[in-house]
Amino acid sequence: MKKMLNKILLAGFLMMGFSCAKMEYTQEFNSTYPISGDWTITVDDGSNAYGPYFMKIYNTANSKDSVWIDDAEQFWQTKTKCKVDMKNLTFATEQAQNEYYNSKVSYANGKVIGKDSIYFEVTFSDDDPAYGNVYKYYGHRKTSYEEYMGTK
Repeated sequence: MKKMLNKILLAGFLMMGFSCAKMEYTQEFNSTYPISGDWTITVDDGSNAYGPYFMKIYNTANSKDSVWIDDAEQFWQTKTKCKVDMKNLTFATEQAQNEYYNSKVSYANGKVIGKDSIYFEVTFSDDDPAYGNVYKYYGHRKTSYEEYMGTK
């Protein structure tokens, strides 16, 4: 009985030792990182700045060459696909279909700077009330991967 109790105690101590060990992990990103992410955005129409708003950019089914840009209906209700150049961390597209309502949206001069800052310009088609305005979107990553994982 005493031998069995000693084995149980030894097993318990070993389990406690392993459970306290720091786990190692390999950091993995999707194919459109660092363009993809949660962003805190300010929108400037040339006269006024609006925001901050929260915006998501995430990969599509063809994730190596395009992303969804989705303002979660917070500013101008846009959700569109946009072409990306992952080598240069740039993005742009002309007359993309808005998924929230029937309009077209164009993105120009999109760029991610230093993995945590973003800038792009948005124009809307002539059937949209915002037609003719160029909206400048700029901001920063809501939470960096390093902050999220507690390594920063």
